[in-house]
Amino acid sequence: MIVVLGAGLTGLSAAYHLQDRAQVELYEREQAPGGLCRSAVKDGFTFDLTGHLLHLRRPEIKELVAALIPEERFFKIDRRAFIFSHDVLTPYPFQVNTHGLPAEVVAECLTGFVEALMSGQVTPEEVERISFKQWVVRTFGSGIALHFMIPYNEKMWLADLEEVTCDWVSWSIPRPTLQDVVDGALGISRKAFGYNPSFLYPKLGGIQILPSALASRVRGVTCGTDVQRVDTLRRTITVRDASGAGREIPYEHLISTIPLPRLLSMAHGLPGWMPDAARKLRHVSVVNLNIGLERQVHPDKHWIYFPEKEFVFYRVGFPASFTPAAAPPGCSSLYVEISRRPGEPYDEDLLYEQARAGLQRAGIIHPGERFATRATFFIDPAYVIYDETRRRLLPAIHEALISRGIHSIGRYGGWYYNSMEDSLADGRSLAQEILAGRLPVALGQTPGRA
Repeated sequence: MIVVLGAGLTGLSAAYHLQDRAQVELYEREQAPGGLCRSAVKDGFTFDLTGHLLHLRRPEIKELVAALIPEERFFKIDRRAFIFSHDVLTPYPFQVNTHGLPAEVVAECLTGFVEALMSGQVTPEEVERISFKQWVVRTFGSGIALHFMIPYNEKMWLADLEEVTCDWVSWSIPRPTLQDVVDGALGISRKAFGYNPSFLYPKLGGIQILPSALASRVRGVTCGTDVQRVDTLRRTITVRDASGAGREIPYEHLISTIPLPRLLSMAHGLPGWMPDAARKLRHVSVVNLNIGLERQVHPDKHWIYFPEKEFVFYRVGFPASFTPAAAPPGCSSLYVEISRRPGEPYDEDLLYEQARAGLQRAGIIHPGERFATRATFFIDPAYVIYDETRRRLLPAIHEALISRGIHSIGRYGGWYYNSMEDSLADGRSLAQEILAGRLPVALGQTPGRA
C-alpha cells in the first residue's frame, strides 16, 4: 500500500503516476483538492491563492498537462511585469531596465555593475559559502543591490539577508551581460529575462482547473480527512475525518506533501533530534488580499513589484489581465501580497487600509474608490527561507525519513522553492523511482532538475 498525504499538484501527480501499477490511497485535509493551487469565486470575481502561472519547460510535463486540459483552454501570455520605485514604473527585471529612473540612480546601478563585473563572477564553490546579500552585491553591484535587490528581498523574506543562503537563486534571478545593463540604462532593452518570460493561464476557472483535471484522473482521493499521527516504526498513519471518526492505515511507502515541520511534529519513532530540527526550519507566511474593482485597472500589466518600505505589500497583481473571465464585464481585480512572520498576528481591516493607502499612492486606485468585493487568504507556510540551518539539517532529515519508507516531497514537503511544473515533476519522479524498486534519494531539493 502506498499512502499519499496532500492533494496538491505533487501528491496528485505521484498518485496519478503510481495508480496503474500499485495500490494507492490519497488523503487531503481540505474539502477539495488543489493545495495552494486553488481558486475561489466571489461576487463574480475569480481569485487564486495569490499568483499562479504555468511555466512549462520539460517535455514530459507539457505532455501531462496537454493530456489533462486541451491547449485551447489556456492563454499563452508574454509577461508584462513592472517595478514601482522612486515614483517611477519601470519594466521587470530591474537590472536591465533602469532607464527612466532618476539619473543618479541609473549611474549608481551602471557603475556598480561594472565594478562587480571587474571583480569576477561568484564561483560555484563560493555559492556554498557566501550569503544571499553578498551574492547580490557581487553579482549585480552595489547600485542594483541598494535600489532593488536588497530592499525587495528584505521585504519579502522578512529576514537578515546575511543569514539567507544563495543556493536558490540560480534558476530564478538572471545575471545579465554588461551590454544588457547598458542597453537597459539607455532604454533600448529588447530581450526577455528570467524563468517566466511567457506562461500559460486558464481562460476560465482560474488555476484551480489544473489540479481539478488531475484529481478527476486519480482514483482513491479522500478529502476532508486530516492526518493525526504517523507511526514510523509500525508504518501506519492515523487519520480523522470530518465526523471525528478515526482509523489506522498501514503503508509500505508514505508520500507526504504536507509541510515538512508539520510532518515531523506528528511522526513518532524518529531519531530524537528531529522534532527540534523541525522547529529550526524557517519560513514566511503571506496574507493575500484580493480586491474587486468596478472599473478596469492596468489591463496592460500583469503584476508590479514594490521594493520600498512605504508600501506594506511587496507585489500587486492584476488577474483580469491574465484573462477577462477573472472579473465581471467592465471590472478588474487585484491580488496584494504581504509577508508576515509565522505566528505574527495581523488586523485584516488594518491591512486593507494600509493596502488602500499604498495602492492610491501608486496611482492604482482612486481616492475613496469603492471595493466591489474582497477576499483574504492566509498562506502558511508561503516561502521557505534558505539558511545555513536548512542546508545542514535537510539532507539528514530526508535520509532518516526515507529509511522508514517516508518520502517528503514537493514545495513544502521537500522544503524548497519551486514552480507548479516542479511540483508535477516531483510526483512523477518519485513514482518512477518507487515503481522501479529503487530507494530514492531525497527529491525536491534542487529546483529545475529533469
